[in-house]
This record gives sequence, structure tokens and C-alpha cells, in this order.
Amino acid sequence: VIECRPSLSAMVPTAAAVFGLTCQWNKGAMNISWTPQSSSDYYEVQLAVNATAEPFVVHSTAGANVVVDSLLPSREYYVTMRTHAASTPSLGPGTWGQPAGRVVCESGADVVPQKRKFARADTKLLEVMRESEYTYDVDYLMNHNSGTILADAAFASLASGTPDNKSMFNITFYNATFTLYCVEMLKVNVPDTFSTGGNSSYSDYMSCNDNHNATDPQCMCDNWIDRVISKTNPDKACHNPDGSKCGFESGLSNCTCTCSQESLDNSNKYIGMMPVYMDFTSDEYYGQWFSHPKPTECDDDEEVGAARADGSVCTWKRHREARIVKGWQVLQSGFNTSASKTITPALAKQNADAFYKSFALAPMQPWGCEDTVSVLV
Repeated sequence: VIECRPSLSAMVPTAAAVFGLTCQWNKGAMNISWTPQSSSDYYEVQLAVNATAEPFVVHSTAGANVVVDSLLPSREYYVTMRTHAASTPSLGPGTWGQPAGRVVCESGADVVPQKRKFARADTKLLEVMRESEYTYDVDYLMNHNSGTILADAAFASLASGTPDNKSMFNITFYNATFTLYCVEMLKVNVPDTFSTGGNSSYSDYMSCNDNHNATDPQCMCDNWIDRVISKTNPDKACHNPDGSKCGFESGLSNCTCTCSQESLDNSNKYIGMMPVYMDFTSDEYYGQWFSHPKPTECDDDEEVGAARADGSVCTWKRHREARIVKGWQVLQSGFNTSASKTITPALAKQNADAFYKSFALAPMQPWGCEDTVSVLV
């Protein structure tokens, strides 16, 4: 058993002093625990390589401990945590306290291979990446959108021409936070979808966090620009107040898109999906974007597919571990910012590879969100 110790370079009270955080190495894994806080209902544990470096992984839980079984042997990890304010409406900006100072936790020599993530016969695993919006912290998936790495890399290529300038999400690409999640989702068959390209494994995609309140993000019928990116004809459902077609020329601020109640009901139960083509004049396919409905996210103690007392069913769940890179790290890994307006398959792949390379630099065992080891090795 190896105990943690305070980081001597910490300039603020440590997580050990503030939260009673302790860490013990036992049987090939790090058990990190703390004292539950009366004003908090959720916790995020962060690991970094030194006292000031950006965290490269988070473990989140409603409980009072996490077991990290993905570390490398005989290493120092700098650990801290932040707490989530109870009863706030999301895990996004404005709902978390600041992290305390870090403590040093040492892994032992007896590392064992990380337990693989497996789906059940009635579930499947989904690897998704999300760029945090309106914050430089992790903002999680509930009532948010995410995507496959290639699809998100293609979109990021459009928005990164000037990495130091703030985007529409009030963040710079240089300091942006990109988080890689593994999601277990219920296998479903959703009929008569319009956004999925005929894939009935998902509900219709919803556009999320566009309600001008990132602390309480909402998802709604997918908007005009998302329909264009997915090559779903927007003219059938999207119109200006005077009934005219929406478009870049007429402006999009007053454009309203409508979905059937059946579509909205399904999208509020199951993960939504749309294919991503990005270049509006091309049929080049880049992957998928997803929407994650808050009402049916499974709690820590719920299995995917669990029925609730109110008759609802939880249909998707994040694994506790999520890995993090910052925009500047992706730039150092070869991300090409020259695109600005034009996306090509070669450029999207180059930039996706920069994300894969950046995630793989974390001093962790290989990431996996499949029955086999991921490409992040």
C-alpha cells in the first residue's frame, strides 16, 4: 500500500486538506477517496503529471471514491478534485467549485492490465469526443452534443484558422478542452427517423446548448445548419417568420425548425445521431455527431436499460474515466489550422490523427472503448 503526500509546490490548500482526499495503491490500482461534502452531489477527480500541468484524465462519480486501474507502474501522479454544487441543473459551467491544490500519489510496480469495457448483448459501446463550450473545463455530455473523432476534427478544422481568437462558444481553440468518453447505450430500433441516414439504432439528432444558458443547456429540434451538414433537406422543416426559406443570405437568427412530437419524444429518450459531411457541396462522409438527452442518462448505480419508478428507462451511461487534451497540445501534435473554410478528407484525417496522438501521450494504459484495444496506443 502506497499513501499519497502533499505536492510541495502547491500554492493553495491541497485536496487532502480541503476534502480529506487520500490515495492508496492496492492490487494494481489507485483507490482515491475523500470526505463527502454536504453541499455537493457529484465529484470530479483530476490527474496530471505535475503540480501545474493540465489534467489528462478525469474520473467522475456521485460517490466518495474512485478506483483508477489504468495507470502505469512506478509513477508519480498529481491528483486533485472539484465538487459539483448540489441541485444545479447540469454538469456544465457555473455548477462546479474550483479544484484544490494537488497531492502526489505514487503507483506501485504491480500494475495489472486495465479491465476492458464490455457491452452486454442488449447494449453497445460508443466512443465520442466533445469540445467543451463556454468553459475551459470538462462540461460532460448531458444535453450536449458530441461526435466521432474524425467528424469533430473536421469541424474543428473550420474553426481553428486563428487559434487565439474566441469562437462562437466564447473559447479559443488554443485553450479549448477536448474530452474523450466511452458511452454504453441501449440497443434500440427507432422507426421513421429523418436525421440518421436510415440508421434506426439512434433517434433523430437534436441541436443542444443553443439556448443561451450553458449552465442549464437544452436540446431542441435540430437547427438549419446541422441539417445542412447532415445533408438533410432543411427547407421542409425550417422557415423564417414570414415563411421564407432559411439560409446564410437571409440570416439564421430568426430561423425556426420543427420536428414531430414523436421524433422529439424519441430524441429525449435515446441518443440521437446525424451523419457529418461538413463540406456542403460534397458527398464526402466524415463520421457522426450525437445528442445525449439528460432525462435518460443513467446514474452511477443504474445499469443501462434500468426501469425507474416513474416508468422511464435510463438508456445511456458514461464510463467514469474520460481523457482530456487541450487545443495547444493538439497543435503540437500536428493539427493543421490552415483550413479555415475548406475541408478535405486528407486534412480531416491529418487533424484526427493529431487528436489520437495527443490522447495517446497521457501516461496511462491504452484507452479502450471496444472489446479490443483502441487505436490510442
